Amino acid sequence: MHVNSPGSSLSLRRLEASDAVGAFTFLAGAFAVNRAGVAWPDIARLVFAYGLTVLGPGLVITRRFPTLTRVGRLSVAFTAGLAAQLLGWAVGVATGQTWLVLVTPALFAGLWELAFRRFAPAPRTQETAEAPRSRWWAVGALLVSSAVALHSLALTLWRITPLDHHLRWYQDMEWHVAISALAMHQVPPTDPQSAAEGPLSYHWFSNAHGAALSLASGVDIDAVSVVAWFLPVGLATLGLAYEMGLALSRSALVAALAPLLIAVPPVALFSEVIDTGSTFALIWVSPSHLFSLPLCLLLTWVVIIILRTPRVPVPTAALALLLALMGPGTKVSILPTLMGGLGIVTVHALWRRRGVVRPIVLGAVGGAIVLGTAPLFAGGGGGSIFLLGATARQLRPWRELQKMGREPGFDVLALFVVALLATYAAILFVAAIDDVVARSMFIGMFLVAVAAMFALAHPSLSQVYFMRGLQPVSAVFIAWGFVALVNGARRRSDTRAVALAAGVIGGASFGVALVWQRTSVYEHLAPLQMSRMAPIAGVVLLLALVSIVLLARRKRHPRAALALGASVLGYSLAAPVLATAYTMTPEYAPVVKPANPPTATSPLTEDELEAGRALAQANPESSLVATNVHCAAVVTVDHCDARGFWVSAITRSPVDIGAWAYSSSARIRNGVGGYRYMYQPYYDTTAFAQNERAFSAPDRQVLDALAARGVRYLYADSRASRVSPELADLTTTIFSSPTVSVYELRPPSKAASSAS
Repeated sequence: MHVNSPGSSLSLRRLEASDAVGAFTFLAGAFAVNRAGVAWPDIARLVFAYGLTVLGPGLVITRRFPTLTRVGRLSVAFTAGLAAQLLGWAVGVATGQTWLVLVTPALFAGLWELAFRRFAPAPRTQETAEAPRSRWWAVGALLVSSAVALHSLALTLWRITPLDHHLRWYQDMEWHVAISALAMHQVPPTDPQSAAEGPLSYHWFSNAHGAALSLASGVDIDAVSVVAWFLPVGLATLGLAYEMGLALSRSALVAALAPLLIAVPPVALFSEVIDTGSTFALIWVSPSHLFSLPLCLLLTWVVIIILRTPRVPVPTAALALLLALMGPGTKVSILPTLMGGLGIVTVHALWRRRGVVRPIVLGAVGGAIVLGTAPLFAGGGGGSIFLLGATARQLRPWRELQKMGREPGFDVLALFVVALLATYAAILFVAAIDDVVARSMFIGMFLVAVAAMFALAHPSLSQVYFMRGLQPVSAVFIAWGFVALVNGARRRSDTRAVALAAGVIGGASFGVALVWQRTSVYEHLAPLQMSRMAPIAGVVLLLALVSIVLLARRKRHPRAALALGASVLGYSLAAPVLATAYTMTPEYAPVVKPANPPTATSPLTEDELEAGRALAQANPESSLVATNVHCAAVVTVDHCDARGFWVSAITRSPVDIGAWAYSSSARIRNGVGGYRYMYQPYYDTTAFAQNERAFSAPDRQVLDALAARGVRYLYADSRASRVSPELADLTTTIFSSPTVSVYELRPPSKAASSAS
């Protein structure tokens, strides 16, 4: 029995299995975060900060949004509440009043409630829905997917980013920590590695989220940026997929499958080396990507509701606008992908001659937001070029052919593109979905992601994030389409017989995939031979043709269509299941001892860490720092890998000329002189020479020049380059050790009087 209260967001009712699963997941997550190095008092403060700045405001903002389960209600509220928290961060940091970070989200939620008070809250349940809380296996599937996600997070991120820094972190995490630390002082943040380039043009909302959480809780930015926020965002993604699958399909089986297909994403690999990994969404070492997943799910869902509803509720339209405004700063690919979906919906509406206005208006609003925010958030695409077959040309087999002196032709390009497209074979299930609006929306989104992959070449292959960001939405639609095939077959046969047949066919296909993935052709395709690729491509094209015909005639041949679906899904799950099993028992061991000479993966020395902590303590206002550390391997040499981001990360300070590999100036010079962007020299050679001279041959003039650039502190590491002992006489020493020192520049007048 349910007791519904129209004025409350969470109705009173008896406890259900999903509530127990939620409580267990919360406790397991808290224990895992503690094992990752976050103390229990800090965890308590983080929970309080999340409740006050994210979940509480989100429950108010989404009070009029219809959900079917408590898991869905909390996931929707969490995602929408992130917008309120980001507003609180901007107000608090811009005014210098930290308490506003805590108060502003609640004020915003109150204003939202006041603006929409005349609209009744959404009903708590819908009688037409098959509620997953009554299906223990659906709740169990959500628990399993959460467990897989948590374990992969612990092993692929937390294991390699220990908070005591006894291992060298993956350089991108150092880069993100530096941005988050600076976001505690600046709105918008500047580039912490290259101050002269001004505001950071990048989708940095994940960093602002970390900064807001650290300010609201008082927990160290390291613990927040590499441990604390990933788990709730990941769980919100799974919860949203669960709820969205149920709401769109009215099937508990879809709700069960959707989060599982995020944790273990299907990919039909025909060659180990022809793969981009773009079917996998939970990339924990990409904070901006991970942070975008729940937003992409919820915004897609809200847009579909707006397109399908006869009369759009004003609060729903306002929620869509709020989420859309978050899009570019969260991930620049979100809105363009959605606009592609709206484009296909518009074409279909024109063909039907009705329902044209809404998709056009939504697309226009999205386009205006993209164009208006591009200068602030779109800089990460610097260095990208339009290139036919872009992703295929950037794969290792293609480069190996070029090294052999053979420039691949259009035939090889076509084969590569076919093999890459085949990895998304499970997307064919979407054709079985009868909801025309939702199906058209997804097809358009998928086509934009495909176009980005094969027409846009980013120096770091980042165009694949269009597809990776879409993966949670794909999981929902793949599950929906597969269940539609199952339901079609059930109308002609006994349910148990259908389940048994699908299981046998899927299991057999899974076994075939396991055998194929142990063949030499699959594992060692390079050096590439057309005699090996052509048969594979031929089989793929034949299977695609048969699949399209069967799906088009699925209502006449539902059992054959299901057999096809089961075989595709079984084959597509083999590679991710093996990958998940490998992740569960990793065989590699990170480098644990400092190296001499240092390498890009060897740990930092205790002197380097202590100096960083000393500078962070001496520089609470995050004043500008100069350093002689630029390269990932510490030692400064020409055309090094300029990803030594750790100085700004451990000092919590922006650096005048630090590790510039990800700066706008470096990306746009990708390929100049035959060097990739991370090996390009600093764009201002005069300023760089002056910076280096301040450490190797300092004098009053060069130090005054640094001060004129805004520099206040120096971080000098003798492992990077020569550090003159005269530097100590010209500055005030903050920290000193045999290899690393931290200095504070003296004002020119004080230095002059001291010299006299």
